[in-house]
Amino acid sequence: MNNLVKKKAKGGFSLVEMLVVIAVIGIIAAIAVPNISKINDSAKDAAARRNAQNIASVYASANAAGHSFGTDVDGIIAAIRTGHEIDDETSPFDETFFGVPGLPTDTATLTAIKGYLVYEDNTLKYNGGVTDPNAK
Repeated sequence: MNNLVKKKAKGGFSLVEMLVVIAVIGIIAAIAVPNISKINDSAKDAAARRNAQNIASVYASANAAGHSFGTDVDGIIAAIRTGHEIDDETSPFDETFFGVPGLPTDTATLTAIKGYLVYEDNTLKYNGGVTDPNAK
């Protein structure tokens, strides 16, 4: 009878073993959560860069076709989001649509996009990833 009781007692984990496992899981979680956050921020930044490049490309193409979206970066982004179709039968760009209709509208994303755009010399340009064009 005494052997039966001892076998049952040896079958489970002790409280110390359980606490060690919980501590290890906690440490792993503490390391992983910030990395996941960095991955999310990196993805948002990459999307902002792509959108800024698309906006600059559409702006340059529209200018080459003789259409202007204005000189204010906020206005340019809003106009490009709406888009513009050339409606001139004499133009080689007749029925060409210039725009990026899927651009996000939330302030944080637009601020990130604007960080990669600079308007100078009457041209909107992608500034190559420098979030502040005045930074040295």
